Amino acid sequence: MKPDIVFIHSPSIFDFRKRPIMFGPVSDVVPSTPVFEMYPIGFAILSAYLEKRGFRTRIVNLAVHMLNDPTFDVEAYLRQLDARVFGFDLHWLPHAQGALEVAALVKRLHPDTPILFGGLSSTYYAAELIQYPQVDMVMKGDSTEEPLAQLLAAVRSNGSLHDIPNLTWKDRDGTIYCQPITYVPERWTHSRIDYGFMIKSVLKNRDLRGNLPFRDFMRYPIVAAFACRGGVKDCSICGGSRFAYKTFFGRPRAAFREPETLAFDIADAASYFTGPIFVVGDVQAGGEDYADRFLQALAKYRIRNMVCLEFWTPPSRELFQKISKALPNWSFEISCESQDDMVRRKFGKAIYTNEGFRQAIVDGLAAGAQRADVYFLTGIPYQTRESILEIPDFVEYLYSGLNGNRSKLVCFAAPLAPFVDPGSLAFEKPELYGYRIVRRTLEDHRQAIVEPSWKYWLNYESEHLSRDDLADATYECAYRLNAVKYRAGAIGEAEYNRVARNIQKARELMERIDDVYHSSLSPVEKEARYFELKEDMRRYSMSTVCEKRELEWNVSQLRKFRLRGILKALIS
Repeated sequence: MKPDIVFIHSPSIFDFRKRPIMFGPVSDVVPSTPVFEMYPIGFAILSAYLEKRGFRTRIVNLAVHMLNDPTFDVEAYLRQLDARVFGFDLHWLPHAQGALEVAALVKRLHPDTPILFGGLSSTYYAAELIQYPQVDMVMKGDSTEEPLAQLLAAVRSNGSLHDIPNLTWKDRDGTIYCQPITYVPERWTHSRIDYGFMIKSVLKNRDLRGNLPFRDFMRYPIVAAFACRGGVKDCSICGGSRFAYKTFFGRPRAAFREPETLAFDIADAASYFTGPIFVVGDVQAGGEDYADRFLQALAKYRIRNMVCLEFWTPPSRELFQKISKALPNWSFEISCESQDDMVRRKFGKAIYTNEGFRQAIVDGLAAGAQRADVYFLTGIPYQTRESILEIPDFVEYLYSGLNGNRSKLVCFAAPLAPFVDPGSLAFEKPELYGYRIVRRTLEDHRQAIVEPSWKYWLNYESEHLSRDDLADATYECAYRLNAVKYRAGAIGEAEYNRVARNIQKARELMERIDDVYHSSLSPVEKEARYFELKEDMRRYSMSTVCEKRELEWNVSQLRKFRLRGILKALIS
């Protein structure tokens, strides 16, 4: 029986295996590679929901296939796929080129099969996206399980699409119809991440690689549980902010999971994998009672995995102690963004003092956290070069209060790249944040992503930093931060030397690319010069501003999966 829908995840750049591109540090602080091969968790949520409604689904991570096998024949693989609908994610804009290119190829190979796009960027750009000849439908909003079920039922029966909420579509003569976003559940109770279903999908479709969430998943099986949908904070550069959801995605307030259900999601994931479980979303945002109920429910499951909690504001000492009672093995992370109080306030996520932030790190590690991960961004509103270069000094200040726990603090600094998110406050009102947005349309971003260097992808300029200044300050900050971590004992000498060398080589390479980019050579001659640099471009686009393995929490090297849980899922 052919699937009702095949979800296809594309690489950010379709022909990344051929093009000479310096991706730079854009993916150094996320688990995926620079082609962003991690598919959105929404694929798994949608698939499980639809299967329970009687539809047949399949997930294909095309990006992982292409990464793992340089000879992988994309066209031959796509030709043998069959479905009533092909679904593509365009959740974040870095996939603008890859998703549209693969969709065009699928449309050529399967001209009579509808192609559907979804995700936040798809929603924001729905009116432009539907104009592309390879796009037949766009499902808008953040909760599309039920509208998608209605759509697939209509496709099965050759029925009408006119009453399906959230859908923008065009008929065979090119007429475009736009149904508004009216399906927005106030509570997130109708769907969940079913990791057991994902395991069964591997067997059902006989395609392990195509079902992997990202390339290194078998080595490092990190999974996620989500506390809410929608924006809680108004981070100025985030397309998932409260402002963006209310203005463009039809959601006036966040929809939280019930705390007991969130705890069950974590326990369910732990029954299949021994790797870390990352809780996306700050449980404090649901209120003190929400956090207490969540931790009380979690304690009953006796989770052995590393559970990492995300916080948007520094937790209290009391909350850390409650976490320690509920979990024997836990860590936490906070995105501080900047050490500058004014910059952090303008960023819009939280207001707190540097001393209070440092005390939270001290309290969390003293309460039993195995790690505290702290993230900083370069290129955010009102940041200057001087402010960026003060980040390493602030990290040294954080280390100074830890004594024997210094190795447990892991700090990262990465650029706001490649894009300020469409729908964010800074994208919609750039003058209020000291920005000039230089790319507006979906097509602008699609073309930008294939420029030869990440610096030229940026869709913004700051009144305080040019794109050249931002790139240089980012590398210089990373170079100094690397030295601070080495002096604190957080990284070893070999890692320190490797990162320092990579940063220096990346800076030299960027200068060589700039010389070609700004030269009077013809486009053909420039392309030839870029191809001469291709191998160096590839080499200095991974583990540049930090060693990527620094991101990883502890995971058993012997047994990464729990066979009992997997067998139970398969038998069921």
